[in-house]
Amino acid sequence: MSEPQAGILPAANSDATFLVLLLQNDTESVNTVRRVAAQLPKLTEMLAAKYPDSKLSTTISFGSRAWKILFKGQPYPEELAPFKALRNGDRQAPSTPGDILIHIRSDRKDINFELSRMVMQKLGDSVLLEDEVSGFRYLESRDMTGFVDGTENPEGDNRAAVALIPEGQPLAGGSYIQCQRYIHNLPLWDTCPVHDQEKIIGRTKEDDIEFAAEEKAPTAHIKRVNLKEDGKSLEILRHSMPYGDSMEQGLFFIAYAKTARNFDMMLEQMIHADGHGHYDHLMDFTQAVTGNAYFAPSTEFLASLS
Repeated sequence: MSEPQAGILPAANSDATFLVLLLQNDTESVNTVRRVAAQLPKLTEMLAAKYPDSKLSTTISFGSRAWKILFKGQPYPEELAPFKALRNGDRQAPSTPGDILIHIRSDRKDINFELSRMVMQKLGDSVLLEDEVSGFRYLESRDMTGFVDGTENPEGDNRAAVALIPEGQPLAGGSYIQCQRYIHNLPLWDTCPVHDQEKIIGRTKEDDIEFAAEEKAPTAHIKRVNLKEDGKSLEILRHSMPYGDSMEQGLFFIAYAKTARNFDMMLEQMIHADGHGHYDHLMDFTQAVTGNAYFAPSTEFLASLS
């Protein structure tokens, strides 16, 4: 049975580090990245055993360009493609550079730092650091807007059913990943009365109670992204984390799924207006500044690289 990478299925941690890397396309760099990718699960296990309270886990994933360079002759994930940029007026979802994503998560920021430092030392000049984001749990697992985030996440065994390519299919145990870094306009958001904020999201702010279907505005965030196809909900497993400092605040959005289609359809609903002019009004208060797509292979696939 194919084993997924350790960072995909567990419940949320308090801290995460996201490393977005660009691959240097030469033989030495390719060999180095393959070797470090194969070592990463064991390296994570060793550090997690030393600091068991951290609940440390990792996932390494690869964009379409990197996969073609690193894994020639290996099966190609059929839905892996560059992030599809979208734009509609002032609303946009850009596609930005990113060949490799390392997602480090634990309940200790210092252990995340320690592992990221170790991994980057091993990678050396084989990669360039394009972006590094440190995410953290904010209040009661809330986004910076003050609303609980990830309420619709699958639970229990359904997490694997949503996130992982099932047994019997090529690259079983793998997962498609889409991620975006958003910058929130919190000063503008804070000018909105709570009642208006709740209409924009589609649930109450304090108690996190979802509005009844007939009460949701057609522009509400959860109305736009809660989609169905043939009567079945289109689901993704979110591991998004708030990030920021006194000058900039936002969300590092990251979703795992057995198909890239679900995320693509949700993003379309957020950015593009329907025939009545309805779009996700949350987009009036936040702006995506990055967009990447990756595939996280199984641990067996990583082990075969050594």
